[in-house]
Amino acid sequence: MGLDVTTRRDILMRFGAVAGTAGAYAAMHALGLSGDEAWAGTPDLQPGSGKGVRVVILGAGVAGMSAAYELRKAGYDCLILEARTRSGGRNFTVRKGTVIDYGDGTVQTCAFDEGHYFNAGPARIPSHHQATLGYCREFGIAMETEVNWSGTARIQTDRLNGGKAFEMRQAIFDFRGHMAELLAKVAQKGALDDKFSATDRDQLIAGLGQWGGLGETLTYDGCEGAGFEIEPAAGKVRGQHRKPLPMSVVGDPFVQGMAGFADLIDMQATMQQPVGGMDRIPAAFEAHLPGVIRFGCEVKRIRKKGKGVEVYYLDKAAGTPQVAVADYCISTLPLPVMNKIDSDLSKPVKAAIARNAVIGDGYKIAFQGPRFWETEAHIYGGLSFTDRETFITWYPSNGFHQPEGVLVAGYNFNGDMGKRSFPDQVAYARDTIERLHPGRSGLLRAPVSVHWGRMPYSEGLAAHITERDPAGYELLIQPDGPIYLAGDYLSYVTAWQQGAFCSAHRVVNMIADRQKSLKA
Repeated sequence: MGLDVTTRRDILMRFGAVAGTAGAYAAMHALGLSGDEAWAGTPDLQPGSGKGVRVVILGAGVAGMSAAYELRKAGYDCLILEARTRSGGRNFTVRKGTVIDYGDGTVQTCAFDEGHYFNAGPARIPSHHQATLGYCREFGIAMETEVNWSGTARIQTDRLNGGKAFEMRQAIFDFRGHMAELLAKVAQKGALDDKFSATDRDQLIAGLGQWGGLGETLTYDGCEGAGFEIEPAAGKVRGQHRKPLPMSVVGDPFVQGMAGFADLIDMQATMQQPVGGMDRIPAAFEAHLPGVIRFGCEVKRIRKKGKGVEVYYLDKAAGTPQVAVADYCISTLPLPVMNKIDSDLSKPVKAAIARNAVIGDGYKIAFQGPRFWETEAHIYGGLSFTDRETFITWYPSNGFHQPEGVLVAGYNFNGDMGKRSFPDQVAYARDTIERLHPGRSGLLRAPVSVHWGRMPYSEGLAAHITERDPAGYELLIQPDGPIYLAGDYLSYVTAWQQGAFCSAHRVVNMIADRQKSLKA
């Protein structure tokens, strides 16, 4: 089933939901349709101001761990309860031996060779996400460039160009050339004379000629920017650029939306990734929180108790019920999970959680294989797009010129692929690669997939409540007695680590302000 995309807004909204990361924020921001909560930097709490104050934090994702990290600087006594046996939440890097257990009997074990990996959750960090990058600097996490857009990456849809894939740069430069020719000829015929002086018109036409690569007769016949049919070489081999694709192909809304996705502010160069996997970030937090995180602890009930809170949980390893008593509770649990927990939160808060308990889904499938995308297609990083269920094919930005690499053959924000059987997912993803790289899909091996809607303790990828339930958002960003909620979904940077950090920092500051008022 293809994506039913007809307008630029639809395309941006769909890509925003995927973006790896970006949700509605990226698309809405690019369209000027939403606001931001400014990030003022990490909390600067007075040392010792939290002495004797206990905080129980639900979830060892980056929101929960950053909250504990900042509170502990001020002397707060923090405990993190995490149901999984690992930290990071949706920050999840899959490598050799990683087990993906959906809890329903469906289990995969990653069979990549040692040293290979793929980021099943967040996989890139925009340059303006300084909360995220700030922690990378603070913890000394080695970083490298994440190549988000490549001119040699491809776009393919069965309904255009005879189903044959074509390069991003063709979509960009051929569209630009066709549009420049159209506007230049319109201006030349005087159709814009009521808008421009003769001098302005001539300057416009000259500028369009340069911008669109037009010939002397203001005709577009292709340009070097769109790529070569014959590469320039020595002797008499001058090189020859490709003949342009027709406007009916490059002007298609799907094509333009995909070719221009890097115009979104959260997709613009230069983006970064931690060397060795995105889970280097939660690993660094975990190293700075010795003895703070209790793994395998599933929260069952939350109760306000006097001026504080009691959290009842099951220690899954021991099989025994436990209770944590604290002055404050910060829940960073996903809304589908929080909705199932017995609590005495106020009725309006419970209703807001329940309204938003079904959240956006997400799916990735990856293979290991020889780097034919580099040696044959000259693609080094970047994303290719199809209008299939797999949507995005993501090429690795690390290990250039190594014999093999990990190719993400499908990344989409809906659950359609995840509903297929694993063998069917693999066959479908191979078919996508065959469309983009004919004859090469059979070279891929060791497939592994992650469907976030089926992942225990996540049950989805992103909750875009700032758009779909503004009233609920306003309610959930306020404390309910000693209980606070935090997470990327309680920010305007949904589905990015930046949003999780911003939300956690806000809650940390709110608790610190509350403590100041109690001491005043």
